[in-house]
Amino acid sequence: MRDRKNSISKKNIELTNMKRAIKSSFVLAVILPFLMLAYGLTSWNDNGLKIAFMIGAVILEIIQISYCVVLYIQVRNDEFETFKILYMSYYVITVIMLMLASGSDMKVFDSEILYIIACAYFIFVPIVNEKDRLIIIIAMSVIMVTMVLIFRMDVRYVIDVCLIQILTMFVSRYQHNINLRHEKMNNSLRKKTDYSEHDPLTGLFNRRGLESRANAIWPYCERNKVSVGILALDIDYFKKYNDAYGHPQGDECLKQVARVLRESAQRSTDVVTRTGGEEFIIFVQDTDEHNIVQLALKIRRNLEAAKIPHAYKAISNYVTVSIGAATFVPGYGKDFDKLYENADKALYAAKNNGRNCIVYEGNLYGRIKNGIAQVISM
Repeated sequence: MRDRKNSISKKNIELTNMKRAIKSSFVLAVILPFLMLAYGLTSWNDNGLKIAFMIGAVILEIIQISYCVVLYIQVRNDEFETFKILYMSYYVITVIMLMLASGSDMKVFDSEILYIIACAYFIFVPIVNEKDRLIIIIAMSVIMVTMVLIFRMDVRYVIDVCLIQILTMFVSRYQHNINLRHEKMNNSLRKKTDYSEHDPLTGLFNRRGLESRANAIWPYCERNKVSVGILALDIDYFKKYNDAYGHPQGDECLKQVARVLRESAQRSTDVVTRTGGEEFIIFVQDTDEHNIVQLALKIRRNLEAAKIPHAYKAISNYVTVSIGAATFVPGYGKDFDKLYENADKALYAAKNNGRNCIVYEGNLYGRIKNGIAQVISM
């Protein structure tokens, strides 16, 4: 459990790093090239140096924008776990570029402002562990001291670099601890929300989680005339199942049914919920009669394939479900409660008509022959 918590926290930190990298890349892509151009055009009379600085500014712009685009794509596709090297390389390259700009700043303008900005960037933007932070600080020091010696600058710059790097080390460590505490606090809040909105037995959303997601989705669907639907499900004769096998085995049955529902409703917008006891709800959007009935039939097929034994063989040797389905486009008089009410009525109709079937809009979908649902008008 501890390893899982640490991995979640680490994952959140990596996502934070990628988002910070995107923001800083965009800012630096705008600021640094113009700054380098200004230095190049105002500091040297040598046209060759001016051209070199202009080329450097263009290269810097391309690098920053490229990183910005690629990192954004990775975050959008939730691939930050795979591309940790990408954003870490971004930070390293950016710090090196800032160091080179800082050396020019010291040489031309006798200024250490850019160097301090570079150190501040390293302190406040990336969240890095102790080992990586030490490596980067040493690398920054070596680069700057080397530039001081190559440019034959005053020895005081060596002393200044060392002092600034020592200060950077302590401040970055302090900032790192603040970032970690912030991430841990956010992680704790996320877990509390997660626990309050999920059923502890099956891991599915509970009624509170269903309401939270429905409230978030509903305005969009109403505004854009997107249809919504509910499948209301009951495990058939679950009380008899518990009487025959006992409640611990009944809990295992609920877990297996929940897994079938989760594997059947796989769209990212599908909300699979256990509302209590043997009752489940699947809330979907952008659906119609055909799609929601097909989803219900898919659940029946997958549950049949699971072959969960049932001692009460009135309708099957295995666990089955009755399903009530309802859909409409949200509007006046058509709210979530009305949709749920329609699905609940359809569920009771399914239970009153032999169970192990699906009811939608007065039609009962029973056994499947040759892949075709048998429909009986009610």
